Amino acid sequence: MSTRDLTIKTNVLKRLAKEKIFYEKEKVAQEAKIEAMIVADPDNYDIKKQREVLDETLDMFPDLERRTLAAREDLAKIVNTCPPDLRSSKEYEDAVQMLEAHE
Repeated sequence: MSTRDLTIKTNVLKRLAKEKIFYEKEKVAQEAKIEAMIVADPDNYDIKKQREVLDETLDMFPDLERRTLAAREDLAKIVNTCPPDLRSSKEYEDAVQMLEAHE
């Protein structure tokens, strides 16, 4: 085990957190777009296509949740088995903070 391992696993969890924020923003934007289209022309065929786009975005959440849980478990395992000499490193502190932020 090394600080590199801690950094890699911490960065995976950070990336997944950013990905979740992206999909949440995409969901809100897509819902607003659909609502605006319905108000402008409720019979518009493009509304169906936009709903399909929204469904694709919503389909990402279960997989994202599964990957986040797995990444969190991997990082927790590394933190819990971390040798005492690494526990004073910045990488260890960053890893612990990420775990606390994603409880």
